[in-house]
Amino acid sequence: MCRMQCVCVENCPMDCLKIEDAKFHGDIQTIAYMADPNHCIGCGICAKVCPIRAIVMKGVN
Repeated sequence: MCRMQCVCVENCPMDCLKIEDAKFHGDIQTIAYMADPNHCIGCGICAKVCPIRAIVMKGVN
C-alpha cells in the first residue's frame, strides 16, 4: 500500500503516474496511481524507486 512517498511519480520518464488528491477534508492520505497505462513503457523505474515496494511489475520482460 502506497504511503505518500510518491517518488515513483517524480521518476516516471513517461509521466504515467499521478497523485490522487485526498477524498475528504482533513484527510492526509494521498496515493499515486497509473493515470495513463497506454504510455507506460514498462521500464520498471517506479518499482525500483518505491521505498516500500508498493509497485510490482507484472507481465513486463
